[in-house]
Amino acid sequence: MYRTEITEDAVHDLGQLDQQVAQRLLTRHPRLGCLLWLLASCLLFLLLMPLTSGLWLPAIGRWLDAPSNPAPADAIAVLAGNRQRLEQAVALYQQGLAPEIWYTGDAPQGEESFSHGAQDARLAAIELGVPAAAITLLPTTSTWEDGEQITALAKARGYKRILVVTSWYHARRGVCIVRRWAQGSDIQITFQSAYNKTFGPEQWWRNEEGLLDVSNEIIKFGFYWVQYGLAPWQC
Repeated sequence: MYRTEITEDAVHDLGQLDQQVAQRLLTRHPRLGCLLWLLASCLLFLLLMPLTSGLWLPAIGRWLDAPSNPAPADAIAVLAGNRQRLEQAVALYQQGLAPEIWYTGDAPQGEESFSHGAQDARLAAIELGVPAAAITLLPTTSTWEDGEQITALAKARGYKRILVVTSWYHARRGVCIVRRWAQGSDIQITFQSAYNKTFGPEQWWRNEEGLLDVSNEIIKFGFYWVQYGLAPWQC
């Protein structure tokens, strides 16, 4: 019966061989190194995510909630969505910050209407005391079109100051888009967040609606970056 002894030199030689093989693989396939780095980063992220959620989840909410800076304007532009946005706009109107309310999301004729239909919002605003003549509906189907139509109407009417209202989690992207469309003009864009009663920037992930709304907003940020070149760090 033969017995094979593995010396320290043999182990060392095997280690060097493994390193050489790995180096050759990475040299011939540079993308493999990137893939391994990405997998390691994802694994580390998954391990640390539960331990640090109390720090980065509120940070996401605070970042999405762009600082409000409401000021007197020629019109209040509401980016279509939930009722809190409309009620916030009506409150600003009643405070005398602007003589008009514009509401987006009035889909062009022939397209499927939204659940947050602009016509319903118009009726709700009238019920809250806003004169019908002070309400303008804009035919848009996305936040990108909101910015385009708001800027176009402001230019057509010679308005220089627009006060935008939208939900806090939509604020960063929504205001950024309107300001992108207003670039190169003398139109000043100010902003006021509308807050939900059930969730806010500090605890949005503990509420099902908040989790869905914020997750959806993050996905749309990625889409707008690819589709329109609207990088998050530019907002």
